Amino acid sequence: MLFDATDLPRPPSRLAEGVVHLPSFLSPDTQAQLVEQARSIARGVAGTPVAMRRPQVGQHQMKAYLMSLGWFWATNPYRLTQNVDGAQVPPIPENYQAIADAVIAEARKLDPVLTPMTVETALVNFYPPGAGMGDHVDAQEEAENPVVSLSIGEETTFRIEGHKVVLMSGDALVFGGPARRAKHGVSAPRPGTGPEHTGVAEGRINITMRQVYPS
Repeated sequence: MLFDATDLPRPPSRLAEGVVHLPSFLSPDTQAQLVEQARSIARGVAGTPVAMRRPQVGQHQMKAYLMSLGWFWATNPYRLTQNVDGAQVPPIPENYQAIADAVIAEARKLDPVLTPMTVETALVNFYPPGAGMGDHVDAQEEAENPVVSLSIGEETTFRIEGHKVVLMSGDALVFGGPARRAKHGVSAPRPGTGPEHTGVAEGRINITMRQVYPS
């Protein structure tokens, strides 16, 4: 790629009430470690009912691959469960909470409406070339605490309630408060925009962390 995320002046920004973008929040080493950690978990559950998969949504199969941690995001009907055909959902890695705490603390400097959150479930999404995700609402969790989202790999455009922002490798994004149930989605990754240090040859990985039940 021509420019790395750290080469560009991209200050943190509040896109809307409850929506904060933190560019280059994850160091290159942390990005690579998160990718390898996710791959290790995926290898451990490969071939089981909780393996990384392309979920069936209605009559269509998603283009993105999803792996559930903590709680399994099931479709048709939408629900959260911790056991799938006798297979236990992989637990939340210990480092996820520390990352979420750091992201929320930084985001609250721009928008105090954002509250702390306990990472009880997470999705590791892999978007191969050409795969995006249409506008949707994260509605299965009962808790209203913010969602923490991490981007690694190629760039994408994130949409939320009429606002758009380019997410580059290492960026963090938080949405909570009045935006917790806002419709949002992402475009397909932009080919050739991912830095080499992540270990993601093409496409992008997105890790979203959520709290399931109110404190």
